[in-house]
Amino acid sequence: MNTRSTHFLLVILISFVIFSCKQEKKTETAAVQKIPVAVTAKSRFNIGDSIGIGFTQPVSTFSVRWNGIEVNGARQIPDTVFVKAESEKTGWKQLIVSGTTKSKEAFTDTLSVELVSDIIPKEMSYSVLSSYPHQKTSFTEGLEFYKGELYESTGENGKSLLLKIDLKTGATIKSVPLADQYFGEGLTIVNDKIYQLTWTTGVGFRYNMDFTLDKTFTYYTQGWGMTHHDSTIIMGDGSNKLYFFNTEFQKTGEVEIYDNKGPVIKINELEYVDGYIFANIWETDRIIQIDPETGKVVATMDMKKIIPAEVDQTGSSVLNGIAHQPMENAFYITGKNWPTLFKIRVSGAVQKNKKTLASKN
Repeated sequence: MNTRSTHFLLVILISFVIFSCKQEKKTETAAVQKIPVAVTAKSRFNIGDSIGIGFTQPVSTFSVRWNGIEVNGARQIPDTVFVKAESEKTGWKQLIVSGTTKSKEAFTDTLSVELVSDIIPKEMSYSVLSSYPHQKTSFTEGLEFYKGELYESTGENGKSLLLKIDLKTGATIKSVPLADQYFGEGLTIVNDKIYQLTWTTGVGFRYNMDFTLDKTFTYYTQGWGMTHHDSTIIMGDGSNKLYFFNTEFQKTGEVEIYDNKGPVIKINELEYVDGYIFANIWETDRIIQIDPETGKVVATMDMKKIIPAEVDQTGSSVLNGIAHQPMENAFYITGKNWPTLFKIRVSGAVQKNKKTLASKN
C-alpha cells in the first residue's frame, strides 16, 4: 500500500471516530435534557381567564412572574397554581415559574401563553349612499383621501401604479408606474408625502405630492395594507400583526390582532378612523374594526351585498379598498378590478371617548 493510500485511510478513520464521538455527545445531551417542572395543559386563553399551572413533581416553594412582574397571591389548589391572565393587549405573553422542588432542586421554567380577545365583536351594518365608476383595470391595493382628493395604489407585476383619481368619473388625473419587478401594495399620505408599499421585495417608495420620487425605504416583512395616525405609519404584512413606523420608516412598535376565537390573519387594506383601524380581510367579504391599542377586534361587517353582480367571486377580484372621507363621515369601498366605487354610511361601529382621544392627540 502506498503512502497516499495510507494517509487517505487514516483520514477516513479519524473522521469516523470524530463523527462517532459527536453522535455520542449529542445522545448524552439529549438524555440529560431536563423535563420542565411547571407546565400548562394548553397555551391559548382568553384575557381574564384563569391559567392553571401544574407541576410534574412535588414543589416546596415557587414564584410566578407574568410578563416580568411578580404575581402576588397566586391561588393554589392541591398540585395546581392558578394565575389570572390580566392584560390590556392580546398576543403572546410569558409566564416564568421559579422555585424549589421537594428534592431541593432549583428550577425556572418559561411558559408561552397566547391571549385571545375577551370580547365578542359587534355586528356593524351599512347603507349605500351613492356609487361612482371605478377602473376595472385597477387591481386595488390601497385607497385614501387626502385634502379631499382620492389616491389609489394598484398591484400586479408590470401593471402597478400610483394614481390620483377623479372621484366622479373614475378617470386618472395623474399616475406613475412602478418598475415591472414591483407589485404595488398599500399607500398612505402623511405631511404631504405619499408612501407606497410593495408586496414581496421589501422596498417602499415615498413621493412628493407631484408624484416625483422623494426616497425609497426598506422593511423586512411582506407589504400589504397601510394607513397612519398623525405621524405614525401603520402597516400590515398579511399575518395577524400590525407594525408602527415613524415617517422615516423606522419601526417603533407592533401589535398582534385577535378576536374572541383566535388570531385574525390576512389583514389587508387599512384605514385609521377616530382611534380605530378598519381593515379588509383578504379573500373574505368582511371588514373588521380593530382597537390598535389592545389588538382586539371590536366589530365586524359583512359586505356580501355590495359586491357587483358582474364580479367573479371565484377569482382574485375580491373586496379590497377602504377610504374614509371625514368631511362627509362616509367610507368609500371598492375591490380589485371592480367597476364600481361605493360611498357608504356605517352604523354600529364602536366609538372611543372623545375626551380620551383629545388627550392622546
